[in-house]
Amino acid sequence: MLEALKGTSIADLSNTAGCTTTPNTCFDNIITVNIPYEVLLPCATLGLLFGVLYGMYFEYIPGKGYAIRAIGIALIFLIILIVIGSAGNASATDTTELATIRAFDTVALIGYAYILSKLYRRLTREVNFESPSDKLKIEVDGRNYTHKMKTLSLHSSHKLKAPTEKGVFHQWLVSGGVSVEDPKSPETKMKVDGDGLLKIS
Repeated sequence: MLEALKGTSIADLSNTAGCTTTPNTCFDNIITVNIPYEVLLPCATLGLLFGVLYGMYFEYIPGKGYAIRAIGIALIFLIILIVIGSAGNASATDTTELATIRAFDTVALIGYAYILSKLYRRLTREVNFESPSDKLKIEVDGRNYTHKMKTLSLHSSHKLKAPTEKGVFHQWLVSGGVSVEDPKSPETKMKVDGDGLLKIS
């Protein structure tokens, strides 16, 4: 964007302290130093961090579905970039460049959310866990998933257990892309091949 507006940028830099005699050098420094190290590197690092947080805390992000949650995390990501000054606004030399950079930030934000949601959706599936009573808990790999929705890796297998000391277990009921090895056993294995539901009867 700055290369496309190079003439205007250099003209504005010639009126900036420290760049009055060498506006071309200042412009080159912005392109080769400031943007790669002060904008692109922090953006890439934070983008990776927020992608990890998206996967770790997916169920706790407000909204429904992969895309809405991705937009939520992307907005927080953009706010952090603005706060630390890596959103590109500092590179703008006039209102036209600022508007262009903000438009680019918006497009980049939408693109980031889209890629994040598509990638996570490709790797995981949503599974709902239901029980007729709080006394009958559903444990998956030793964790209590009773009355929760969890994203689990696609084509993954998990140890499934329904502790029966406080309730009566009859069988596992499944629908969608979820299956169990032995529906009659309180301890068995579950496989996730798609979105689905697992509940205790």
